[in-house]
Amino acid sequence: MKESITFGGITVEPGAKKSGLAKVLDTDYSFPITVINGAKEGKTLLLTAGIHGGEYPCIETAFELAEELNPAELSGQVVIIHPVNIEAYFARISYILPSDQKNINRLFPGDKNGSIGDKIAYVITYEYQMKSDFYIDMHGGDIHETLPPYVYNPGIGDNKECLAYAEEAAKHVLSAKYRVRSVATTGAYNSCAILGVPSLLLEQGGRGLWSKKEVNVYKADIINIMKFLKIYPGEAKLPEKPAKLITKAEYLDSTCSGRWYPMAGLEEKVKAGQVIGIIKDIFGKTLCEVKAKYDSIILFETVSLAINEGDPIITYGI
Repeated sequence: MKESITFGGITVEPGAKKSGLAKVLDTDYSFPITVINGAKEGKTLLLTAGIHGGEYPCIETAFELAEELNPAELSGQVVIIHPVNIEAYFARISYILPSDQKNINRLFPGDKNGSIGDKIAYVITYEYQMKSDFYIDMHGGDIHETLPPYVYNPGIGDNKECLAYAEEAAKHVLSAKYRVRSVATTGAYNSCAILGVPSLLLEQGGRGLWSKKEVNVYKADIINIMKFLKIYPGEAKLPEKPAKLITKAEYLDSTCSGRWYPMAGLEEKVKAGQVIGIIKDIFGKTLCEVKAKYDSIILFETVSLAINEGDPIITYGI
């Protein structure tokens, strides 16, 4: 007989769904979660949205999935954190958690004795990821960023079966134009995979905007992966046009503060040595030129004029 499940202090019987605020260790911080216990046995899927509070399509997708998923139709469990960084969501700011000025996504697997951001990462790792069979971290371009739809699957970890399963799942993201096999060790999904739980990161939208069309596309991607996991009824589909595989990428952060001018457009093909961005000071002096190291395609850009040292500015890859 199927049993009840508990996440974030919320206990849910089979065939039921409950929402509430889940407390983070000894802090005053809580994030909203929805725990859905399917009527039948199956895998546990963890979804997180809004680790960055200004990435609206993924956050609205999580809101709607939490409301719409019917436990009577599910084989397994779905746990949704929506959003993780609720402080930044209501403050309408990008990247950081206001309480400690840290980027939560760079803190995994976290530290139970650290700041609030470290503790959030720790709780998500050990109270949610490690109790799940699959993890999807939902992202998008932040308030001042733009990118095409794509999916990351982890490429580093000792558990090769875990990595292979995640890569197969990534092929079922219907909207993705690009699939990146990541070699990073940081970030919520990479940390999760290194610890042995298959995981993905999805990206959709940006510029502080969201549309119903984007959200519907995002939901269709998540539902299709749920079908792949045999949690949602129906057969998973492969996209008509497979995503282009990216196995080498450069993620560039600004080395100075000033005025940012990208010199190549999103998805534009660039040549080795080509100037793809310039940073000037407020008086017009060029502080640095950003050049592509190899022939590649632009996968991400910051689109704000203002830039701070350490901010992401552009990503290219092949």
